[in-house]
Amino acid sequence: ALLAANTRPFSYADGKLAGPGADFMFGQLPTAQFVFLGESHHDRQTPIFAGALYGRLKQELGYRYLAVEQDPLAIDAINTYRGDLSRIVALSKTYPTHIGFSSDQDLALLALVSKDARSGDPSIWGLEQAQGVAPYLEELVTLASNAATRATTQGLLDEARLKETRANQGAFIHDDPTTLSRLTALKTAFAAKPGSRADVLLTGLVTSARIYSYNRRANAGERVGLYNNTEREALFKRSFMTHYRQVATAKTLPRVMFKFGSWHGYRGRSPGGAFTIANFAHEFAIANGREAYGIVVVPTGGYEADVTEEGPWMKALFPDGPPKQPVILDLRAIQPWSRVFVNQVPVEQQGALRDYIFAHDAVVVLPNSAKASWDLTGFPVP
Repeated sequence: ALLAANTRPFSYADGKLAGPGADFMFGQLPTAQFVFLGESHHDRQTPIFAGALYGRLKQELGYRYLAVEQDPLAIDAINTYRGDLSRIVALSKTYPTHIGFSSDQDLALLALVSKDARSGDPSIWGLEQAQGVAPYLEELVTLASNAATRATTQGLLDEARLKETRANQGAFIHDDPTTLSRLTALKTAFAAKPGSRADVLLTGLVTSARIYSYNRRANAGERVGLYNNTEREALFKRSFMTHYRQVATAKTLPRVMFKFGSWHGYRGRSPGGAFTIANFAHEFAIANGREAYGIVVVPTGGYEADVTEEGPWMKALFPDGPPKQPVILDLRAIQPWSRVFVNQVPVEQQGALRDYIFAHDAVVVLPNSAKASWDLTGFPVP
């Protein structure tokens, strides 16, 4: 009865978010400075829902910014295209690893939101580490102050262009154990003035290579995997604050929607052990006298596979199986009763379910989803 009373249907056809569930959600948001959407990557329906959500946030509550888990240089370029999908697709095809999430649906969302970008006031904020190295190095070649440094930069650029493919995205920045030391040496050789364009580019490359190196080394058995998560979340937070400070004033607090992978959407620590960008958004909103609202999106096609991805304990929240229409489950109403649901699952799953219930404010289920399409770029389906 509790679940039934707090599970509400909605629709998001033709970019219009409507219905009892949508109206309920927006009833929770008048004081929300931030809305966080945690997703399963490469899903077809989630970016479509995100576009409908952003549109209504913009229209009714004055939201103007979307923070995404994408390369900042790629997003800088996309903001200048102002909704031109063909240019966004061309950028992705020119630099195959530059836009990490570049399905047809994700690119359409970037086009939709970038229409609002203004000169000096981008509507999309890219908070991710460097993913396509070549655009960074191309610019650094032009910024090198002497022939030797320029030649070194060009050599790294030639290598990155050769290695960076959509089928093997991390061949240069992640897989090669020498990349971090070479980029660090390049930064030293540049001796760029702190805060200069060259310094921003080089710091982005070195920071990204270091974060990737923790993941590569952890895969090889070293005990450094946590740093991949903690340093990456810290990068998200620093990048967010850089954008935030550029638009915030004493009278105006920018309202921002986030779209990140679901692990980054946990309030508190993620399943990977790091305090997340979402947790930061919740705490920062409190510091501003506001609040944040966290949504985790669960797309379902083959329900068993999708539930397993989130955790088999999801069946405690949807005991009758997958909803036949889009619904939002209000977790705030469930939280006081969490023990009732936690006790329904095996002991080894109870901690995960408890964390999940308290990590988010709502679960959105999108039925009849499928893998995203990649027709615009022709990239292989992940």
